[in-house]
Amino acid sequence: MNKLLILILIIPTFYFAAFAQDDLPEKPQSWVNDYANVLSNSEKQSLDGMLSGLETRSSNQFFIAIFRTMPENYYLEDFSVKLYDKWKPGLADQDNGLLMVIFIDDRKIRIEVGYGLEDVITDAQSGTVIRDYITPHFRTGDYYSGIKAALDVLIPAAEGKYQIPIEQKSKKEKDSPISVFFIVFIIFIILSRIFGRRRSTGYGSKGRYTGFGGPFIFGGGRGGSGGGFSSGGFSGGFGGMSGGGGASGSW
Repeated sequence: MNKLLILILIIPTFYFAAFAQDDLPEKPQSWVNDYANVLSNSEKQSLDGMLSGLETRSSNQFFIAIFRTMPENYYLEDFSVKLYDKWKPGLADQDNGLLMVIFIDDRKIRIEVGYGLEDVITDAQSGTVIRDYITPHFRTGDYYSGIKAALDVLIPAAEGKYQIPIEQKSKKEKDSPISVFFIVFIIFIILSRIFGRRRSTGYGSKGRYTGFGGPFIFGGGRGGSGGGFSSGGFSGGFGGMSGGGGASGSW
């Protein structure tokens, strides 16, 4: 009887987790995946060329996913982690991948970093890239320039050739009890959201399904642009794992 009860509790968990995974886009056919059609073919080729070169030189693998809207009742971090886990950028034994997720109409962005790159692209550095390199261009509608400006510092950082600067916090800020309260509050929210919430099945529509989700913590019809790659061939995700690091923002 106890075993049956355990099965009753466990099976729906795996069912909804698999369903949520199936709701995400399939593994990409290129490094830059513009489901919102905001990049021209030449812009996409330029960015693909940058990321192809990075992968050829170092095996580090960056994916970019641009959507029009976030599915209803999804949270930015929740969506990004699930998409990372499905696309699996980077080598499985190095976890040297990075995923940049952008929602145009929602004006939200997240950089998700694999375990293997967390030492050279920290959470704070990811936040700096979003705030100082991406959002100034995004506010004017120049999405290509914002993404390129980010890659201009993220790529050499991943290769160990550049250290992204960050603002130094004072000791008072680091030890602030408000920060501790905020962390406890977020943990409470995560636990309260762990059981089913309704979500949509598209990136521009408002259909719903039941699944599991986590909160958007820090910020904040499918199409595709054509075009080939400037150099090298696309190999798809290798099997990297997200370390849960990164940053979110809005513009």
